Amino acid sequence: MKECFLVFIKDYFPAIISIITVSFLIWNNIQNYSRYKSIYANNVAVWPADETYKEKPIVNFYISNSNKTPIYNVFIIRGKRQYTVDQTSINSDLLREDVAYSRLIMPGEYKYFSNSIVFKGMEMGKGGLPEEFAILFTDSSGHKWMRDSDGKLNELDFNYFDKITKLKNLHAPLGDLTLIKQN
Repeated sequence: MKECFLVFIKDYFPAIISIITVSFLIWNNIQNYSRYKSIYANNVAVWPADETYKEKPIVNFYISNSNKTPIYNVFIIRGKRQYTVDQTSINSDLLREDVAYSRLIMPGEYKYFSNSIVFKGMEMGKGGLPEEFAILFTDSSGHKWMRDSDGKLNELDFNYFDKITKLKNLHAPLGDLTLIKQN
């Protein structure tokens, strides 16, 4: 029995150690890749601009892209106050008045207004400003992301651009984000 054990150790122990080492290296590389991939997306955010409005309310908000490369196919989705805008918000009930689009957002922090996002009655917050915005975008590596209105970042496993532009209520909401230059 003792000889059998020694033969096992001699013949198979180096292979077992090699398998464990390779498994650890693969797991570590997967973890590092996931962290590296999300670092880019962590540098993108949207939040409302705190302003008062006159007769015709227009939605103003800030978009920050703190990366060195642009983000693409950017959708801003406005939600009702105190309701989280997340992946379930992208459904057939999504209205044109709740969505803005830009093909490209350059690096930096910009203030935008949208002609498509319109205030409607009770959905207005204090001072005429809703609190809830989410952003969907594609990074320069082609990964698709959504930052929910509660700040949670999710990598998307579906083509959000096709899904949103095929919704009947939206009529391909393309090109309606306008940059407001800051002083």
